[in-house]
Amino acid sequence: MKKLIILAMLTLILFACASKKNVVEDNFFVFEPDIRLFTSYAFMNAAGYNHDWNPTMHPIRTEVRNYLDSILPESYKNEIRQYYEKAGGGDFYAYGAYAINSNNPPNFGLICDSCQNESFTRLEGYDSILADFYQKAQVEKLWKRQYKKLLEINLKYKPYADVAIRQITSYCRTDSNYFRNHANGRFYYQQIPLMSHFTAFFNESNGDYWVISGPMPGEPDPSAFYHEPLHEIVNPIVDRNEQINQRITGLVALSQEKLQGDYNDVSSLLCESFVRTIDRILCAKHNNLTPGELLKKVEDEYRLGHILVFYLLEHLPEYEASGKTLEEFYPQLISSVDIDYEKKRWNEFWKSHQG
Repeated sequence: MKKLIILAMLTLILFACASKKNVVEDNFFVFEPDIRLFTSYAFMNAAGYNHDWNPTMHPIRTEVRNYLDSILPESYKNEIRQYYEKAGGGDFYAYGAYAINSNNPPNFGLICDSCQNESFTRLEGYDSILADFYQKAQVEKLWKRQYKKLLEINLKYKPYADVAIRQITSYCRTDSNYFRNHANGRFYYQQIPLMSHFTAFFNESNGDYWVISGPMPGEPDPSAFYHEPLHEIVNPIVDRNEQINQRITGLVALSQEKLQGDYNDVSSLLCESFVRTIDRILCAKHNNLTPGELLKKVEDEYRLGHILVFYLLEHLPEYEASGKTLEEFYPQLISSVDIDYEKKRWNEFWKSHQG
């Protein structure tokens, strides 16, 4: 009996150690604020990044901008504004992607082997400029003042990260470990109040996934994670079906009446329409929205120019009922698009929504 008790105790200890080990190893999602991103977006704001889709900027952005305006000499602000304008202005993707592919302060030099792209080429000399800004703006002091608030914001979204990824992989019928298997590192979520509302991008850096988002209105929920990771599943599917995609070429020009230069080719138009529609469907399922409420959400995307979202909303239920993966069903979805009908729908929609 004594031996059985000892054996049971040893089993419990081993199980507890194994469980603890799994918790430590399963640290896939990271919510720690990143000083490189903070510095880069602080620089943007000091150099002339004044845009926001929201009527008012996030309070942290306002506070940081006031601080920078008070501490930086006008001559220096003019100097960095000239660099900012020469580099193409408010490309929040370029400045963010540069940051996560660079050293920590005070150096900021690029550390990745594949960083020679158009965005980074336009930011020539940014490492020395950012290092200089870090010192002149006393960013270390500013960072310490804002760090806890930034961490609080990020951690509000922590409960929803794994939920969202499971919803995405389940809907697309990919391996539930799709993102863990495709990333060699970890999945970082960063909400940056120094960005504009309703802006976000996804970047893969040195094997890590990064979702970088501007401030989001409303309460945290899984929808914060839907859009950018969905692109990681949808985009390769679209790219592997280049020939059949050409069927919708005639819809690209029509969509440009509203998109005005964005998503101006077949591939990007399809990717964005799929992602935005599935995003809305997942959001509706999670929040128990009625079909009418979901339709209204999708109509908001159609109004922006995403010409295929109504079609996808109507036909994705066929995919859901098929039992096939999204990749398997994709050719059927595209081959079934009635181009003439979608053109007619577009024209009639805007005739009835003039003024």
